[in-house]
Amino acid sequence: MGKVLLTEYNISNRKLKEKTTIASIADAHSEYEKLERIKDILKDLKITKVLIAGDMIESVAGSDYQRDKIVELLQEISNFATIIYSHGNHDTVYPEAEPEENRERLLENNYRLWAKLKDSDNIIMPKLPDNTSNVIKTSLTSDIDVSSISIPPNYYYFRESPMEYEIYIRSLDMLRLDAEKFNILLAHSPKNAINGNAIDEYLKSIKRFNLIVTGHMHSGLIPNGLRNKSRRGLLGPGKKVFPENSYGIMQDEDTVAMINGGITKLASGSFGAPLRSVPGMNKLLDKVYPPEIDIINLFPGDNTVNKVKEYTL
Repeated sequence: MGKVLLTEYNISNRKLKEKTTIASIADAHSEYEKLERIKDILKDLKITKVLIAGDMIESVAGSDYQRDKIVELLQEISNFATIIYSHGNHDTVYPEAEPEENRERLLENNYRLWAKLKDSDNIIMPKLPDNTSNVIKTSLTSDIDVSSISIPPNYYYFRESPMEYEIYIRSLDMLRLDAEKFNILLAHSPKNAINGNAIDEYLKSIKRFNLIVTGHMHSGLIPNGLRNKSRRGLLGPGKKVFPENSYGIMQDEDTVAMINGGITKLASGSFGAPLRSVPGMNKLLDKVYPPEIDIINLFPGDNTVNKVKEYTL
């Protein structure tokens, strides 16, 4: 297993009463060897709070063994850290996208995996989404609340539908946020957590949060050394060319948004399989695109955000 890239941020806010450190990860896509390395690093760093922005599991591609190993590793992380999870599109099964003869088996296996995780101590997540968004709110500390939203898998197939944004907005508006607390929104995709600037009601809902943590974009397949302030990627989910908001951190008034680069960029269980079958390609890809962990240090003080350092372990 190669190096892991860690990026550390300091965020201060007047609502915070004491220092809290949180780790953010996303997008393992059933690559359990990488998650095992991530687990060891989190434990060595004595991380006790982990936000996971989805797609740990490939619900259709890959093998049952890979999926079971991911579940096992998440349970091991929960032995030393509280996990809050937001389901991603690969975590769930969209039946209409699968051959009819496979649907029942895929759905049963998917529900089995997530029921096992939901029953685990120290793992907090919404109900597995089906035809509507599901959202939960939990207190991470006395001054920090985290809201985690999981949206229906059909959103990712019909992502331009205004109805999907309306469902998302209604789910968020149902939350009664404590304005005295530092509120975090955990969502898989920045497509719905950041890019809603055409919808006034959407922006109003989002700006109630002080920090938004997402994944999904795999850094737009931009190697770390080539990333810049534009935050545009090379290739995004759905094979979109030059996607916006593919990586990094941004601030709009009192709301900070962070996009985790992901544990894997080209998963062997998805469209990366042909590339990873080439001899020596796994090692090269993992060197160019190392797994990523964001370390978020939250401090009391005036509202500021700073990228402190990057390093590899």
